[in-house]
Amino acid sequence: MLPDTQVRAPTTRIVSQSVVPRDITEEFTQAASKLKTGQLVKDEYFTLFEAVGALEIMDPKMDSGYLGPEEKGKGLEDDYDVLRDLAPEEVVWIMDELLCHEMAWHRGHPLSQTLFTSIYLDKLLWPIPRTFDDTHFGRSGLSTNQRIPDLVHIVLRAYCLALIKCCDFVHARVTSEFYYEEEDFSTQLYNRTLLSHFEYERFPNVLKQAISWIDGQDTIDAAVKSAIKSRLQFRQEFLAGLQQDINIVETRSVDKLESCLSIIPALKESSNMSRPVPESFSWKIQRRLASTVPPRPVVKISFEDALAHLKRLCQDGIHINQLLDYRGPYNLKVAVWTLLSRKPQPSVYIRSLIQTIILNRSTVLGALPVKQFLYDELAALVLPSSILLEASLDETEVPSDPRFQIAQLMDGFVRRFSQPFVDTFRSACLNRCRIRRTVCHTLADWDNLQMEAEDLDEQLRFLSEEPPLELPNGDTTYSYPLSSWAYHQKLIQFRLILQVGFELSIYAPEELAGMYWYLSHICSTHLGHIDRIRTFILTAIQRNRRSLAKHATLRKSFLLFDRLTTHIVAIDALAISLHALYVLLSRHKVLPTASGPNAYSNDQFRYELRMKPFLQITLPELVPYEEYNREATLQGDSDEVVLERAMKAIGEARKAWEATLANGPFDDFNDEKPNAPAIEEDWKRDVKDTMRACIGASIAIETVKKAIAASKAAEPLNLQVNIPEAGSKSRWHDWWAIPQISQVQPQTTKP
Repeated sequence: MLPDTQVRAPTTRIVSQSVVPRDITEEFTQAASKLKTGQLVKDEYFTLFEAVGALEIMDPKMDSGYLGPEEKGKGLEDDYDVLRDLAPEEVVWIMDELLCHEMAWHRGHPLSQTLFTSIYLDKLLWPIPRTFDDTHFGRSGLSTNQRIPDLVHIVLRAYCLALIKCCDFVHARVTSEFYYEEEDFSTQLYNRTLLSHFEYERFPNVLKQAISWIDGQDTIDAAVKSAIKSRLQFRQEFLAGLQQDINIVETRSVDKLESCLSIIPALKESSNMSRPVPESFSWKIQRRLASTVPPRPVVKISFEDALAHLKRLCQDGIHINQLLDYRGPYNLKVAVWTLLSRKPQPSVYIRSLIQTIILNRSTVLGALPVKQFLYDELAALVLPSSILLEASLDETEVPSDPRFQIAQLMDGFVRRFSQPFVDTFRSACLNRCRIRRTVCHTLADWDNLQMEAEDLDEQLRFLSEEPPLELPNGDTTYSYPLSSWAYHQKLIQFRLILQVGFELSIYAPEELAGMYWYLSHICSTHLGHIDRIRTFILTAIQRNRRSLAKHATLRKSFLLFDRLTTHIVAIDALAISLHALYVLLSRHKVLPTASGPNAYSNDQFRYELRMKPFLQITLPELVPYEEYNREATLQGDSDEVVLERAMKAIGEARKAWEATLANGPFDDFNDEKPNAPAIEEDWKRDVKDTMRACIGASIAIETVKKAIAASKAAEPLNLQVNIPEAGSKSRWHDWWAIPQISQVQPQTTKP
């Protein structure tokens, strides 16, 4: 042992009766307030061992076996008798409470804090029943002379069994697709089963028997009897609707969910006929579940909130039917994105079901092969009436034939690109935070795919003998259709990352000017790329004037690019106007800031953080910080020039969004548009909200203009700026942070 080494003897803490505890919260808060951001205080002797030892035993938050003073003598088990007689009003309350817990589970809370707190469900599920006849409340502790009340055994048992089977269908669908535990849904079953080993037909039968039995009871009050029957009928229809699941692709039937919607008002009206039985639910059951965490509080949601969630779930399930009429990839993407952008976002079950409908067993919408789906996209955008899509290995068997070689290369393209392309649709089914995070990851993959597509274009150009396009300066170029399409997809993802960032409130107020400039920069890049593709389509139209069929196909592609151009121009113009507006607010120091000047944050650090998803992307190239800072702050432009820029851009934005609204959500496909009135209404509402944002931006720009004109040199503007939070009623659209600007009366000093 070294001489200067010190050995600390273990010390024991002696607590005497004379120790008087005191509250040090205020002193601790004052001491902590003197610390600088990033400064860390650490006691070198307070190790992990001491930290774990500091956890208190017999703290109910940490010790699952702890019994509080109010529980002394009661033990770990509940003494509630599930075989007791229940009044009809009590059965109504238990049914409603189970529905509340079921919807809380749908919203992402664990079963241990929701449905598994029901003593009735616990008796049905544990021990795990071997046969369907074992699924009753009196499996344990039932004497030979004891009889289960019919209202409990026939009615409540049927409702509970059907509810468990509903949960089984939801659990099976969600776990078969992409979801995020603790974010979207909790799939932990705690060593229980949801009766998945029993065939479905048994559950509707017990519900029918329960409805038939309740109809024959004359001693029950008519209003309460109707309340019980409506709940059984709802459960019957809801169970049938969930059992249909992916079969909706074939049946196209939404009758069961529509029936559920029609019953919901009756459930709401009769909820006041219930009589509470709170002792039939207990958090103590969590102690017997196979869980590694201590018991947590029971999740409570109101019956009104549960019915609201249920209503949205049924409506979204009904509107899924409007996705199934295939009218091309463009229309499908608009429909999927519109449906899944509803506020609040559809439940995880609906989103999982849409994932399965988009792609199931290598088919899209249950009928279309993935290869044909990808070819439809290419034909609509970059390869209308092209030999590259017409070549087939089934028709050409000679390996030396160029068509055979083209077909081989295109099959390889399909194998490489079909899954990433379909995933651009499926990613919309994630929660909003995960959509942005996922696209940030897939963006780098699409950058690599674009380079692979460019190599394929080189090979296909020689095989198809594509004639070059002569440019005005005398140079020649080729279309590079596959890489052009990949670049188009990549630019869409660029815009999505930026715009969802506004929705998620990722950007601080001082960053809004720069991020709207970058959004405008990406839109300008995209418009230039679309113009290049359109040039080759125009050339193809001129070369195929005599072929009416080819001319019509090319014309449709040309019109589709007109639609895309109008939409991107609308986004670009509104982004330019907001960029100029925020530059003015920042210049005159009236813009609220989220972070003051400190050593851990500056404009360049924030720029590097925001551009992190784009660092690996080769095209479009990342804008250097110096150029970004110059453009984002409009260096060298006077206030008058910036104001003129904002006013001109907002005028163009209003016209472009009006044209977008006039075009409608869907593109013509074989002269037909999808029959999706609910989705079309949602899309129109979204565009109208954006148009309201344009009006709000115009008012804000005019207010700033008047304030600048009225102010004197070197004097601050008498303006108050408030940026509404995303999701609030005062924010017209989540993607457009329109500042609310008001005049502030200057303070006068009294003599």
